[in-house]
Amino acid sequence: MIAKENYFYLLDGIRGVAALVVMVRHTGYFWGSWTIPQSYLAVDLFFVLSGVVVANAYESRLHGGMSVGRFAMARLIRMYPLYFLGSAVGLLPVIAAMLGLVPSSITAPLPLVLLAAGLMLPLVSEPNLFPLNSPSWSLFFELAANLAYAALLRHLNGMLPAALMLACACGLALALQADPGAGLHGGFSPETMAVGLYRVGYGFFAGVVLLRQFRRATRAPVAGGGLRAGLCGALLLALLLARPSPALRPWFDFMAVTMAFPVLVYVAMGCRMTGRAARACALLGAISYPLYVLHVPLGRLVNGVLGKLPMAPLPVPWAGLAFVAVLLPLCWLLDRRGPRTTAVAGGARSTHDVRSYGIRRGANRAM
Repeated sequence: MIAKENYFYLLDGIRGVAALVVMVRHTGYFWGSWTIPQSYLAVDLFFVLSGVVVANAYESRLHGGMSVGRFAMARLIRMYPLYFLGSAVGLLPVIAAMLGLVPSSITAPLPLVLLAAGLMLPLVSEPNLFPLNSPSWSLFFELAANLAYAALLRHLNGMLPAALMLACACGLALALQADPGAGLHGGFSPETMAVGLYRVGYGFFAGVVLLRQFRRATRAPVAGGGLRAGLCGALLLALLLARPSPALRPWFDFMAVTMAFPVLVYVAMGCRMTGRAARACALLGAISYPLYVLHVPLGRLVNGVLGKLPMAPLPVPWAGLAFVAVLLPLCWLLDRRGPRTTAVAGGARSTHDVRSYGIRRGANRAM
C-alpha cells in the first residue's frame, strides 16, 4: 500500500527561520559583536527536516520502481544550479587574489579547486572542505544521505533505522568526549568529517522514522494549531539562540540534536497552518535554500568590496540589515525562477533543496 503524502506547512517556516539564523552567524562582520554561538545546530535541524521530506516525497515512488539513478538525478537537478551559482560567486575572491588584489586563502591548485567544486566533492587538502562556499559541506553530506537512503530503502525496515540512529548517536557522544569544547560544530573540515557523517546519519534517519511514526499514528495536521505553532517557534529560538556555559555545551548539543529537534519536528508536523500563517511559512520556505547557499559568498564579496572603499567602518547592524534587505528578495526571485519539476505533496522541503509549499502552487515539493 502506498502511503499518502502529507503537507507540513510549519516545517517550511522552521527551515526558513533556521536559515536566517545561520546567515547571521556567517556574516558577523555586518552585525558587530552580536553572535549566536549555538547557531551551527541549525544544520542538524535541517538534516531531520530532510529525512521527513525525502521520505514523504519519494518513498512511495522508490517502492514503486523509481531507480536510484533517477532519484539521484532528480536531487541534483534541484540542488546543483544554486550550488553552482554560490560556488561561482565564491570564485571571484580567488580570481582577485590571483590578480594580487587581495590575499589568497586557498593553497590548492586552481584547476583542482574547480574540479572538486564542479563535481560537488570535498577538497580534503584545504582547511575547509568547500573553500569556494563553506556551507556546501552540509549539501554534500545531505546528498550522500539521500543516496544511501534510496539505495538501502528495501532494507530499512524494522529496527534498522533505529539501529543506524543509535550508532550515529554513539559517534556523536564519542566526538563530544574527544573535544567537548567544540560541541558538535564539525563536518566542514577534513579533521571533522566523521562528525558530519554522524550528524547527518542521525538527523536524516530520525526524520525518516518520524514520518513513518506519523503515518502509523494516522495523524493529520490538526485545526487550532496556532498555540502549537507558537510553542514550536519558541522552542526553535530557545535552542538556536541559547548560550550554554562551556561545561554544559556538550550536554546541550547532544540533547538538542538527539531529542529536542526530533520532538520539535514531530510536533510541527501535526500543526495545521492556514491563511496568512501558511503564506508566511511558504515565503520563509521559498527563500531558505537560496539564502543558505548564497549568503556566505555574497556576504564575503560585499564585505570585501566595501573594505576597499575609502569610507568609515561599516555601521552595524545597519550594514547587516541592508544586506538582508537586498539578499532576501534576491533569494525569493531565484526560487521563483529556479528549476521546476513535477509537483508532489511531499512534506516540507528538504533541508537545502526542496521547493516551497507554495500556496499558489498547491503543493510543497521534494524538488
